[in-house]
Amino acid sequence: MKKFYKDRTQLYFGVKCVLLSLAVLVLSGSVIYPYIIGEKLAPLDLFLRAVSAIFVIAVLFFEIQSYRQLYNMGVREIYREKDIEIDKLNKFRRLVDRNDFVYNFQPIVNAKTGEIFAYEVLMRTGDDIGLKPLEVLKYAEISNMLYNVERSTFFNALAFYKENIDKFGDKKIFINSIPSVILPDSELEKLREMYADISENIVVEILENDDDDDNSIAAFDNLRSILNCNIAVDDYGSGYSNDMKVLNNNPNFIKIDMSLITSIDTDSKKQLLVSNLIKFGKRYNIKILAEGVETKEELAKVIELGVDLIQGFYTARPNKEIIPEIDSEISEYIIAENVRLSKYDNERRIYEAYDGEIINVYSLSLEKYSGVFVPGGTVRFVGTKNHIVDMIIKAADDVPSTLVFENVNIKGAVETTVQLGENAESKIVLIGDNTFNKEGISVPPTSKLTILGEGNLTVKNNRNGGVGIGSNFEKQYGSIDIDITGLLTVDSSGDKIVCIGGGEKAPAARIRILSGRVSVMGRGIFAVGIGSSSGDTDVEIRKGFVTTQCIANEAVSIGTMYGTVNLVLSADLDVLTDGERVVGIGVLNGGSGSVSIAVGETKSVIHGDIGTAIGSLGGRVEVLCSGGRVHAHAEGTRVCGIGALDAGGTVQITGGIVTVGVLSAEAEWIHSDAGSVIVTGGNVILENNGVIEPVNISGESLVLYRPDKAPSYNESIATEKGSYTYRAQRDERSGQLCVYVPERIREKSARRIAFETVGENVF
Repeated sequence: MKKFYKDRTQLYFGVKCVLLSLAVLVLSGSVIYPYIIGEKLAPLDLFLRAVSAIFVIAVLFFEIQSYRQLYNMGVREIYREKDIEIDKLNKFRRLVDRNDFVYNFQPIVNAKTGEIFAYEVLMRTGDDIGLKPLEVLKYAEISNMLYNVERSTFFNALAFYKENIDKFGDKKIFINSIPSVILPDSELEKLREMYADISENIVVEILENDDDDDNSIAAFDNLRSILNCNIAVDDYGSGYSNDMKVLNNNPNFIKIDMSLITSIDTDSKKQLLVSNLIKFGKRYNIKILAEGVETKEELAKVIELGVDLIQGFYTARPNKEIIPEIDSEISEYIIAENVRLSKYDNERRIYEAYDGEIINVYSLSLEKYSGVFVPGGTVRFVGTKNHIVDMIIKAADDVPSTLVFENVNIKGAVETTVQLGENAESKIVLIGDNTFNKEGISVPPTSKLTILGEGNLTVKNNRNGGVGIGSNFEKQYGSIDIDITGLLTVDSSGDKIVCIGGGEKAPAARIRILSGRVSVMGRGIFAVGIGSSSGDTDVEIRKGFVTTQCIANEAVSIGTMYGTVNLVLSADLDVLTDGERVVGIGVLNGGSGSVSIAVGETKSVIHGDIGTAIGSLGGRVEVLCSGGRVHAHAEGTRVCGIGALDAGGTVQITGGIVTVGVLSAEAEWIHSDAGSVIVTGGNVILENNGVIEPVNISGESLVLYRPDKAPSYNESIATEKGSYTYRAQRDERSGQLCVYVPERIREKSARRIAFETVGENVF
């Protein structure tokens, strides 16, 4: 009947009944009373009063009929609801008897890394049962079966966890406990026997309420002791909780109720409460979990406040399946927010590593460390490749060290990012994709660096006077060996920059690329790709594929600006150099030394006012092309393909395919004023109607000869200073075969080839 009286229509009907009853009494009295006192009424008055009384009685009769109908409807509603309740109760009993519980799993996310830390088990029922979790608890309490539900939850959840351990991995599982029900020791012992190997990953959630007493506290301590599990206080801040209860229960986790998290981004009072709880948790080593995070703004605020864990529809909804990770955009956002916030910390510390340690640079930065000191041995650094962390890494002097980098993205805020020790041999091993920002790796002149591994490294040096790999534009550098199977990229920009190398090499230092792919980009006023800026350089590119691109007023892609070069090139190179005064491979200003190209394919292209693709501008650099494929292309006002514009050392071609193209007002294809252009072998192709003045080992002038159809050329040539054999292969790409031999040899070769051709035709 309670529901009946809540209906306004029925309430108004009751009021009308009372008023009509009063009206009947008044009218009846007005008709009957005159007869009682003996007063005689006129017939008309008597008629009108009688009609009024009859009308009122009729209305009242019909209203009472309506009342009876409404009353019957209310009774039927009660019985209908009773039938529904009985049906639900029967479904509940069937649910428990058959153990037809099903479960969803909602990820709990690490607030620092965006990775899944744990899953909360959420009880559900199948479509055939259709009961909500609160309804299950309601009928369990009515039926005095809360214990059955509690026991089923624990045993079912842990059985599923163990059966699917390959999906859960080492992640924890949070299980809700009914506040008024504690499993007896016998059941807890059984659980421990069955699931001892995963007990440390079990977290039991307890709900605080006003009934907490010494007995409940002791019961939870007993549960933790027997099951060897963790305890989480649930719904903290929902109205019952206080700090003493938390301390009494000694939890490992505190779950902040959704009521405190909703709109926390705009509610300063909630922010203060949560902030104090986080401080409380840190002091007592309790992890704080924010429940009910449903917006990006709430997520950002709880990260800023410093919660440890996050749970809510925004990060991940409950799911029947065990999802391995949350949406990548959300996890990336979590990391980005932590990186952004860490930059505002004024307290910066140096962490000292130990041999064999694995260091997560991202986690270390969140602990306000800005650098790592490696005293020696092997240290492995892991990170998050999509987010930059301010971190400087220094290796000790006088001892060997191995630095392993796995998906690390770090930046030297005010110093070179990775600094090797003096008088030490250091190895850098690459795994995954790594990036060093602002500056790269400093190699002292007394030290040696070897870069190894299957991973990749990108060095972004955009600080004036900064270091790519080696030293800066002014200082000496030590030995650098690159022996990788991945990709090494060095991208430097500034007024004066060197990508790999430095000011000048130390006396015994050298740069060697032994394998892998190396890509170099230098942009500035003065730029060197691989080599030295103002001193000697020794570079060997043995295997792999190397690309360099230097764009500057004065630029050298491989070599030095001043000094002596020793360049040995036997890999595949693609060199591009742009500027006013440029050299692709060799020495820019004067200088001396040698450039030797033996195998592989070397391509050097320059665009500049004055420049040389391979050689020097005015020094005495010897160039030797003994094999492989060489392509030199020069464009500008006054440029040279191979050799030197002024002075120059000997250019010697003994084999391979050499192609030179020049576009210039003052063009030299292969030239040396102070030396000679010696050709004793090889297919020498000059594009754009190029001409050269070559000689052989005796100084005898040579002429161009193009054998028709022959796939190769092989001729023994005798001279006053000895004999040599001229060998060349036709270029499959251009179809050309161009050799330079004495005039007498050209005529001899032409007659021999003509005779051989006629003989073949006759045969």
